[in-house]
Amino acid sequence: MSPRRSNPRPAKRQTSRARRLGVSSKPKTAPARPEDMPDYLRRLGVTPRKALGQHFLIDELILHDIAEAAALTPDDVVLEIGAGPGGLTEELAKRGATVVAVEIDEELAGHTRARLAAYDRLHVLAADILDFAPSELLEEAGVAAPYVAVGNLPYYITQPIVRRLLESEPAPGRIVVLVQREVAHRMVGGPGRESLLSLSVKVYGVPRLLFDVPATAFWPPPKVQSAVVEITRLDRPAVDFSPEDLAVFFHLLRAGFAQPRKQIHNVFTEELGLEPQQLGRVLAAAGIDRTSRAQHLDLADWERLYHAFVAHYPEAIEMDGLPALDDDDEDGAWDEDDAPDVHDDADDADD
Repeated sequence: MSPRRSNPRPAKRQTSRARRLGVSSKPKTAPARPEDMPDYLRRLGVTPRKALGQHFLIDELILHDIAEAAALTPDDVVLEIGAGPGGLTEELAKRGATVVAVEIDEELAGHTRARLAAYDRLHVLAADILDFAPSELLEEAGVAAPYVAVGNLPYYITQPIVRRLLESEPAPGRIVVLVQREVAHRMVGGPGRESLLSLSVKVYGVPRLLFDVPATAFWPPPKVQSAVVEITRLDRPAVDFSPEDLAVFFHLLRAGFAQPRKQIHNVFTEELGLEPQQLGRVLAAAGIDRTSRAQHLDLADWERLYHAFVAHYPEAIEMDGLPALDDDDEDGAWDEDDAPDVHDDADDADD
């Protein structure tokens, strides 16, 4: 079904996804005073919908800065995610690049398409980014890779979208996205501050925190702060695994971060069912301090740990009997919404 002609996401499926994410599926509107509405939104009669996580970025300086961060040339192709009323879309189009703007709200996509009709290299598609591969959306607009992905991502589906982009073939060479600030910091990680999300991202790319964005830059203002993150895609994954082994590697990461405040030897004893002596052998082979916590280990540490498990106790990390993740699963290797803040070295953690 063409994403240009109709909304490809049936209402029943939308309700199901919203319910799984704990988000209302009813088309309620965000509470905001009419007098605070920006002029062009008032002219369009556009009101953000809570069910779709809509908070429209209206600060012109921030819109300019995000477009600048994309570092576009007229030869570039841009896949914009969450075009909304077209503020960022217009900034991207001004730079001469070919812009494929995706917006799940079909009515809003129509408004944006009409308002920015003067840009002949702009294609506005009414579609859900999670229902189509990026290559399908580009093909619908008559363009192809290489491309850059840019967007103001709905907070409640940030991680599935980032996963979809990084794991797609072909993947964008660069990703510049506006996300919740806490998620941005988890995405970037760093020495002693890694997370399940940061390590999952670093398998495919190099994340970098660009700048913070205050809640006042949006209409209506969200209850959280935001930040812009850039991810530069690697030519090949940072860990040299087959797709099957990579799935097991992510399984090991999930086990390691299941109890982030605990030291790694206690976490794996509980999560993988190994005896302390067995686990000590694995940690020694990988050169990992038994008192480390998951957040203290970088990607190279986890790769050595994986190989040590395979060499000594491969059955401990086998995935037999575990449900396979499909493209519509928002609770996969990337998801850590229920995890404690792994940036906090708790004093009350285990010995």
